[in-house]
Amino acid sequence: MGFDVKSLMLLQVVLEALLVILLFAWLWRSRKRPEAQNPAIPENLRNGVERFLAESGKIAETFQATLKDQKDLTSSLILKLDGRLANYRELLAATEEAIRDAETRLLKVGGDVITQAQAQYQAQYAAEQLKANPAAPEVRAMVLRLAKKGLSVEDIAVKARLHRGEVELIIDLEHQFGA
Repeated sequence: MGFDVKSLMLLQVVLEALLVILLFAWLWRSRKRPEAQNPAIPENLRNGVERFLAESGKIAETFQATLKDQKDLTSSLILKLDGRLANYRELLAATEEAIRDAETRLLKVGGDVITQAQAQYQAQYAAEQLKANPAAPEVRAMVLRLAKKGLSVEDIAVKARLHRGEVELIIDLEHQFGA
């Protein structure tokens, strides 16, 4: 198959000339029959298409109105939610402030309770120390002072937080060794 460049070029020119001729023939033929290109649309098909277009228009209008209503409703709901959110933020801020106040008061009350408990403990400790040591000079002095005032042994025992026998012993020892 030994085709040279000249032969191929000649073949290409012939094919292009043939294509140009076919194109002119097709254009000439289509020019002769214009009604073949635009055939008449049947009346029932035209009516169906028009009804379809009219119904589509109504549906589109309804859809657009519904879409607008939905947009308005959504905007209204967003505004209401924003208002509620602002109210909740205010409530949260007030609650946080109340919690801080309650914590402050609780710390103060807790401090007062601790102070009172310490005072009670110290008083109780002092009373226990007095009760635990009836021979302490201050206990003896109190018992003797109350006895000189004329209180009974039972009354002195209650005031000094001692047993009756301890009070009697202190008074007897004082009479024996003190006077």
